[in-house]
Amino acid sequence: SARLTPSYFRREEFKFGQREDWRYSKMARDFPKSWWLLSFFAVGLAQQPMLVGISLPAYTAHFVAAPLSWADALAACGCVAGLACGFVADNELRRYMLASPRPSPVLDSGIWRYSRHPNYFGEQLWWWSFAGFAVGLGEWWTIAGTAFNSVVLATVTVMTEQRMLKNWEASRADKYREYMRTTSVLIPWFKFGKKKSRATPPRLSWVPSAGFE
Repeated sequence: SARLTPSYFRREEFKFGQREDWRYSKMARDFPKSWWLLSFFAVGLAQQPMLVGISLPAYTAHFVAAPLSWADALAACGCVAGLACGFVADNELRRYMLASPRPSPVLDSGIWRYSRHPNYFGEQLWWWSFAGFAVGLGEWWTIAGTAFNSVVLATVTVMTEQRMLKNWEASRADKYREYMRTTSVLIPWFKFGKKKSRATPPRLSWVPSAGFE
């Protein structure tokens, strides 16, 4: 909360509720007649199992009496690392967006040089590390909500990249395609060898991949 809340309102220039999430606006345009019903399930109801699911590890940690262990220490380190990664990524993106002129068509420096979505990686590292507290107590089933959250994020990531490639001018979109071919989508990793562009749609992979063959 301490990381995401100020980052979100800073991005929105502290104009509360003035801009709708583009994903919801798109769904409303794509399904104008059924949006009233779809929004109830896709926007309202769907959020609830996600919130319950990702908080399940806390239930275990509070109701299972066990001393702290090395697994707890490892989970705590992962949580801190996830928060730090997300914080750095958010601030680097913020500086890039405010730069005039921008140093390059695509942000490809700092932690963004090694991951196309380091802010998402930090967020996922946090939640999986948080689930690690319950796993250390033998409650493996509590990772179900975390896994569901990851699937949703994967879908959103694909939508985001497709939207950028569609809306950006051709030269910038080409630069981003090159960035996609050489940069891990999520897990920070070293650059891959550059390959000749191929007219195929981007494919999401949560592990480093040298291309989208």
